[in-house]
Amino acid sequence: MTPTVSIIVPNYNHAPYLRQRIESILGQTYQDFELILLDDCSTDSSRGVLDNYRNDPHVTHHIYNETNSGSAFHQWKKGIELAQGEWIWIAESDDYAEPTFLERMVEEVAKVPRCCLAYAATWWVDEKGNKLWEAKYSNKVNVYHGQDFIRKKLAVCNSIANVSECLFRHDCYRPAESYRYEHMRLCGDWLFYVLLAEQGNVVEVDEPLSYYRQHHSNISSDAERRGLTFLEGADVLEYMQSHCDLNRSDYAKGWGKLWTNYERQYQFSPDVRRKIQQRLAIHTDIRLFHFLYRLKSWLR
Repeated sequence: MTPTVSIIVPNYNHAPYLRQRIESILGQTYQDFELILLDDCSTDSSRGVLDNYRNDPHVTHHIYNETNSGSAFHQWKKGIELAQGEWIWIAESDDYAEPTFLERMVEEVAKVPRCCLAYAATWWVDEKGNKLWEAKYSNKVNVYHGQDFIRKKLAVCNSIANVSECLFRHDCYRPAESYRYEHMRLCGDWLFYVLLAEQGNVVEVDEPLSYYRQHHSNISSDAERRGLTFLEGADVLEYMQSHCDLNRSDYAKGWGKLWTNYERQYQFSPDVRRKIQQRLAIHTDIRLFHFLYRLKSWLR
């Protein structure tokens, strides 16, 4: 029988976390799923861990790349092409989930017509699984029309912490558009969510059901310090401007404020400052708010 959910685990050199990741999937209270295990030519002991699950009845594909694909999104695409389920969960190999993640998410998406994407809150944890900070969650469920979600949650920054907390409808995936983000290193998931949200409604479950692991191999925090997120993020912004009916009021003030805050916090190098100025040169409203926020900080 065709499973309701296809779970894709794209792994690269996450041997220390793989067993916990896979066990947190196999231990889900909702069991109508297939499991697709992909390894992108890892150089650590990942293969030995994955081999332990080769004969599990949930595992429908168990694939080792002979050469590294060079992009996590190539692995996402491969997994999605293999998937048979109506819904897809890309479960990153260094994260893990509450046993009720799938049950809760499948229950909520079933209530919303034309739901294309759902995501839960997540705990940020260190390498050992210790929470990096406590947060309060409402446990409420919010439903957005896709265009409203883009304006409110994606126009200025990516409000979805990582893909492991998401469930998305298989037939809302747009392979012909994957060229837009496959080359990205930092903001590809952001654009991936925009492309999904354009297809229908989005469900936000404000309940922590997954764990997003932070460790030395994460590149996003270093990229923010170096200003590189702004350079790729501008591509996402420009897609939203041309395809998502954004008003300047949806993004200009927020981008100007973020630019100022990051610039002050991370003390960008002159070269990075120049590149950001060039990249955002056409965005006069963002530049105006950036100037006003800088002026405000000088006058304090």
